[in-house]
Amino acid sequence: GVRARAAEETGGVLRRGGAVRGGAADGGELGRAESRGAALERAGSRAVIKTGMDEVDAGLPSDYEPGVIEKYWNARPLQVQRRIAEVGMTVAPFAAKLWLYRQTKQTESRKKEIAADLRDILTALGPTFIKLGQGLSVRPDLIGPELMRELQTLCDSVPCFENKKAFEIIEDELGAPVHDLFSEISAEPVAAASIGQVYKAKIRATGTPIALKVQRPDMVRRVSLDLYILRKMMALATQVQDRFTANRTDFVSLFTVWAAGTWKELDYKNEGKNAVRFAQMMSNLEGIVVPDVYFEYTGRKVIAMEWIDGVKLANASPSQIEKLVSLGVEAFLQQLLTLGFIQADPHGGNLLATPDGKLCILDYGLMCTVNRGQMDAMVSSIIHLANRDYERVVDDFIELDFLPHTVDKSAVIPVLGAVLDQALEGGGAKNVNFQSLSSELSQITFDFPFKVPPYFALIIRALGILEGIALKSDPNFRLVMQAYPYVAKKLLRERSPALSEALRQILYRDGTFSFARLQTLMESSQGFLGEGDAFVDFDTPPNQLSSREALEFLFSDNGNVLREIISDEVANGIDVISRYAIPLSLGGITRVLPSPVLQLVPGAVGTLPKEDEQYLRNLRDLLRFLLSTQMNEVQRGGIVGSANNIRTVARDIIALSRQFNVIFPRLHQMNKFVLGRLAERAVARTFDGIRAQQALRQ
Repeated sequence: GVRARAAEETGGVLRRGGAVRGGAADGGELGRAESRGAALERAGSRAVIKTGMDEVDAGLPSDYEPGVIEKYWNARPLQVQRRIAEVGMTVAPFAAKLWLYRQTKQTESRKKEIAADLRDILTALGPTFIKLGQGLSVRPDLIGPELMRELQTLCDSVPCFENKKAFEIIEDELGAPVHDLFSEISAEPVAAASIGQVYKAKIRATGTPIALKVQRPDMVRRVSLDLYILRKMMALATQVQDRFTANRTDFVSLFTVWAAGTWKELDYKNEGKNAVRFAQMMSNLEGIVVPDVYFEYTGRKVIAMEWIDGVKLANASPSQIEKLVSLGVEAFLQQLLTLGFIQADPHGGNLLATPDGKLCILDYGLMCTVNRGQMDAMVSSIIHLANRDYERVVDDFIELDFLPHTVDKSAVIPVLGAVLDQALEGGGAKNVNFQSLSSELSQITFDFPFKVPPYFALIIRALGILEGIALKSDPNFRLVMQAYPYVAKKLLRERSPALSEALRQILYRDGTFSFARLQTLMESSQGFLGEGDAFVDFDTPPNQLSSREALEFLFSDNGNVLREIISDEVANGIDVISRYAIPLSLGGITRVLPSPVLQLVPGAVGTLPKEDEQYLRNLRDLLRFLLSTQMNEVQRGGIVGSANNIRTVARDIIALSRQFNVIFPRLHQMNKFVLGRLAERAVARTFDGIRAQQALRQ
């Protein structure tokens, strides 16, 4: 990514008349030899930006195709052997040390040392192995937690390559000399990484400042050779595993997924397209900045993006960090749970705080996608976690393919529950530290046959990075406090079978609608969490959201899903009233009613069932909620208690109904639904009565 204000830190900007360090041609002589107009004319008539592979890369695929790469390198055995020898000589001392530690039973005590040595080896072996280490750093199911933590510090910063070579690549890709295209370019790269390096430049035709990223020489061949060798190693590892162990991890398939993503990072045109798509999808989230892409200055090995001033988020002021971390959490949750298109290479250098208080997200070379079913299943798992329903959490993990269907759930549930109970001990969500919780869970994934999907592991890393940045300025920051309201909002606003089921699991406790849970969920969506020991204590509302605010949400466009559920409960209550009150008013008339008609008012016979009593209580509580913002204390008098005696409940409903006119104009959004439900019940009851009479005659 681009390092904010890095041009100022490295010093010097190459302008016309200035020399390029590293052996590039002197721009001053060229500048004096022609006018600005001539240079612009040459730039305008330049060759079309190169498409496809270079001549040196001929024979290698544009997209990752293992068979094509294998054919290419099978024809070059000497180059393959040299690289294998280089890798072997680098790895051999480490392997010998590891063997010695195992023989002397020092492996456990030397875990940190072993992890640090492996990190250094991956760095020495170059870009492909650095990327491999970064990929492993978010896969606790493949490596132990100690190694995972060490690899998360893996730095992909490497020395810059010379400007002369970089400018040759720019000219070759864009079809014109650097000085024809850009009036200024930094004397040295402002950032360098394993795959490319970045210059700050200014487009000659428009004067627009840009970040110009240039790929390292011969990267396609170098990376393809390493991928060829690594794939052979994965196939060998699978054979050894299948022969000597009971594990059946498909290393080749896992490697293929990672290799395909790494290969895509070598195509900067694809990165530009990703950035445009990402910007469009995030346009509704105010405060997120995605740099523009200048495709007329972008090829497979060069990309020009808008220059964004700012500082790394970790280096921003405490107040900025607090604001922007919250925004970042929402942005990454939106990617994971709503958009399904995720920036899959999150680290501190890719997050900038801009001078105008916005959060800039950089680097779109590696993205991943999540389908709708996976997104909904993840929301369901969060809801089950929220109320410590660990049995259903395990079921969700199986649905998400985190665990195999054959897993012994009786063994997983108590271990998972013990870890989460300890993490949630005392204070629930407000005391959960995301990084420590992730570390604890990583040990579980190593002890059981977990398979962490790459997209999920990467988003965990992103959220962990955000929490780490926030904790530097606020030791009391808790990521869960920032994340859960987003989940609650999504649950209340979006329609899908999985989300509807999750919402009903919250609102209906033991099959009975709970007004307290409705209130808790609405308050959670606004960021208010209770103090209970549960992750979120649904049965104890925080009582921090005003009734007026709750009512505004219910009757807004975002309250559609909730209005349907509440309308259903209103219909249940009215239905009970019609069946309970009508017989009292009809008196002896019910004795002469035909049997099918009598089924419409079954309250004429017997006592009120417990279920109907609960429907009346729910109706009383809902009416109290709907009217609470419009009634004064006198109007509330006598009906604000919590008595559940059925006669008292009925009296409360009658008293509340007298004030119903104050909110009647807003109830038209619910009327049709309520009337429809009542009609359904009446028709169903009539036909049930007819069938019952027919059965008696038979």
